[in-house]
Amino acid sequence: MDRWACVSFAALPLQLLVRRQRECRDLPAVVVSEDKPQGKVVWANDHALRAGALPGHSYAVALSLVPGIRAGVVSGVEVATATEEIKSVLWEFSPQLEAGEEAGVFWLDASGLQQLYPALSDWASALRSRLLDRGFVASVVVGWSRFGSYAIARASREVRVFEDAAEERAAVARVPLACLDIEPEFRDVLHKLGIHTVQALLELPVHGILTRFGKTAQRLYEIAAGEAWQPLAPALWQAPLAERALLDDAERDSTRLLFVIKRLLDQLLSQLARRAQALASLTLTCKLDRKQGVYGPDTLRPAAPSLDIVQLMDLVRLRLETWTLHTGVIELELEVTGAATGVEQLRVFVEQPRRDLRAGNRALARLCAELGESAVVRAVLCEGQLPEASFTWQDMSELKLPRVPPAAATGSEDAAYHRGSPLIRRLRRKPEILSAPGRELRNDGWLIRGADHGPVTHSAGPYVVSGGWWVRAVHREYSVVLTKRGDLLWVYQDKRRHRLFLHGEYE
Repeated sequence: MDRWACVSFAALPLQLLVRRQRECRDLPAVVVSEDKPQGKVVWANDHALRAGALPGHSYAVALSLVPGIRAGVVSGVEVATATEEIKSVLWEFSPQLEAGEEAGVFWLDASGLQQLYPALSDWASALRSRLLDRGFVASVVVGWSRFGSYAIARASREVRVFEDAAEERAAVARVPLACLDIEPEFRDVLHKLGIHTVQALLELPVHGILTRFGKTAQRLYEIAAGEAWQPLAPALWQAPLAERALLDDAERDSTRLLFVIKRLLDQLLSQLARRAQALASLTLTCKLDRKQGVYGPDTLRPAAPSLDIVQLMDLVRLRLETWTLHTGVIELELEVTGAATGVEQLRVFVEQPRRDLRAGNRALARLCAELGESAVVRAVLCEGQLPEASFTWQDMSELKLPRVPPAAATGSEDAAYHRGSPLIRRLRRKPEILSAPGRELRNDGWLIRGADHGPVTHSAGPYVVSGGWWVRAVHREYSVVLTKRGDLLWVYQDKRRHRLFLHGEYE
């Protein structure tokens, strides 16, 4: 990696406040720690600073200095959600992305982009324009070192590209220390000593930095001098989560559309929970019947990232009520973006399943009271050579949720999802004969179960099951058969009886 790009968002919480309240753009505005008179001013825009409202003042003091000043609280969750949104944009311009410990600072690998853009300045300008479209103002600096690109990005609010390392070093030397994220005590001491720029800092004797100012100051000195090199630590890219449903008939009834959306949203929330994230935004896209095009995308954002299906579906219902569909919907697509969430919300999502076990147990007790204790049974695995002997039936006294293995134990997120999903096989007590003696399974248009099911289109197998010689020898060759209607059949060829049997069906 030879070209570093630093993207810096000046006062990111203040930008989020302006993004939420557009009137704050041209008026004095501050971000406060809490919505109380004693809340401290954390960030202030240029209008507020010129009027005398400074960070560190209480909200009451700022209001007395600037009557009518706008103020708001920007939570850490809101900053985290915005960070994920910014990362999704930056990943479009470089696959190597690192989010810094300082909020609103990102590094990208800008090497090898000459095949896509005529010049790096065009790449940087396109990136900044895309962020402006999302409502973010950022400085983009392409340089030759991590600290150099960072220092220039913090000191400017524009796009800059350095053609050589010497030009970058000369610009970094003039950067004021007040623009960097350093400890206030250290900054004030340097100010008293008349040290205001990076160049003046580097002129200090190296051996006295640790003794007089401590390890943090020494670390800053080493990074600025280029003695502490740190490689790019790219974040792991995660594919966006989306689900789609094809509707058999064109649908205009919002109530029926809600049921489809809820089914898709349940699946997306489960995937977000496995990523330790909550839903930050939901985008709905509908494909209309009669070639009327696409309705959407329509984006919803909860007040805070959430996994609460009731709250999210209420927002969806309110949005659907505003839709005016001139024709029916034949396809629905949902795409969600997530944001990091706390353990408490994940625990609530897991501990409050969508199935009401108490209501199920009450229904189970009523069945047993009316039909007998053995009216409801469940399958339990046991040792057996043949499929029909590999399980037995036990009385069922109460309902329990199935155990789903954690994603960490399976090695991948998708493997955990599919391994935890139930595979329902409708097993017949007595296998059904499908052919006369001598008939073999083949995909030549054979109507294996009649014209209603259609001919055989595909088959997989055979999978041999043999044994039982100690009682009665058995040799079966099992196959999975797909018919034209879409039925998955579990059949076997009995080599001793020379017949084909239907043993079960997949659902």
